[in-house]
Amino acid sequence: MNSDVLLHYSNILLIFTSLFFAFFLITVKSENKIGNILVSLFLIVRAIDIIPSTFSSISLSPLVDILRMDIGSFFQSPLLFLFTLSIVYSDFKLTSNHLICFSPFIVSTLALLPDFYLANTSEQLSFYNNYTHTFQGKFSYTLAHLQSIFYIIITFILLVKYKKIVLENFSKKHSKNYKWLFQMNIICLVLFISALVKNIYRFGNHFGYITSLRLISSLIMLGFSCWLVLKALYAPELFKGISSKLKLASVLINEKSIKEIELLNTQKVKIEEFMIQKEPFLNPEFTIKDLASQLGMNERELSILINTQFGKNFYEFTSDHRISKAKEILKDKGSSNLTILEILYKVGFNSKSSFNTIFKKNTGVTPTIFRKKNS
Repeated sequence: MNSDVLLHYSNILLIFTSLFFAFFLITVKSENKIGNILVSLFLIVRAIDIIPSTFSSISLSPLVDILRMDIGSFFQSPLLFLFTLSIVYSDFKLTSNHLICFSPFIVSTLALLPDFYLANTSEQLSFYNNYTHTFQGKFSYTLAHLQSIFYIIITFILLVKYKKIVLENFSKKHSKNYKWLFQMNIICLVLFISALVKNIYRFGNHFGYITSLRLISSLIMLGFSCWLVLKALYAPELFKGISSKLKLASVLINEKSIKEIELLNTQKVKIEEFMIQKEPFLNPEFTIKDLASQLGMNERELSILINTQFGKNFYEFTSDHRISKAKEILKDKGSSNLTILEILYKVGFNSKSSFNTIFKKNTGVTPTIFRKKNS
């Protein structure tokens, strides 16, 4: 079976799965309805983009076909970026400000106005047949690639910020959320590279490898679409974001005066005593908001205090107390009947790998070896 046939069947499968998943996501009940709609639009745009090249019987006018190509080029990256925002921030809402994400599409359309959209039928056909060799065609493809890499970069920046905020506000590390969003962006980067190489060959008139490159892109996109939707189906907890009002401690510190920070520093002993006596960290869902409420403190001020006075983010601060509690239990001969798994759940951890990693980092040995040395 040659590459052309494989590409044809791969595209048919991609179109079917994309439209099927899009319909499913639009109709299914979900807490993240906005996110589902954005992914659905992404899948629909992707399917429409490859329908003409898959089914030769479908003939589009030059005007409709170039509009289709532009929508396919300029809508996919913004839709995935907005989808990422809807996952990262639980209070995300679409506003008119988000229309700026589609400004490259408008720029490309304006560039085509004089020589294509406002031209007569014969001029449109001539322009269409030589589209890849026109200034507007090269400009459109270049702008689309620049837009794609821009969104990939700012998504990585967004995820780094998201991870820091999570660590500063939650004792339960939301690593799964970060990892799968990071993986999604990596796949987008692979798709971008594939599209870039494909278009370099196209504009260089090297058509010998175009089919193979299209097949690779189709297969990657097919796997990506299935992976993305299956994540939504089998791991709905991943789609629970954080409040967009949460700020990094470094930002909050800059908003405070020196006197205000010094006043906060006097609360250090009070917090440490509370953590030791009340042990609120035993709750695996313990957050900085919970601690602030129990201490009667402002959440932002508490975040500043922990980061400046303890030199740790909230996740590290809580983990250290959990490890200290675990060490007490491991040393206690009366608790020798408890397994390591029972102990890690008892002190507030919910992951064996995280517990072992942090315990070894804190003590230099594994929990099992630590127990043997102190028994």
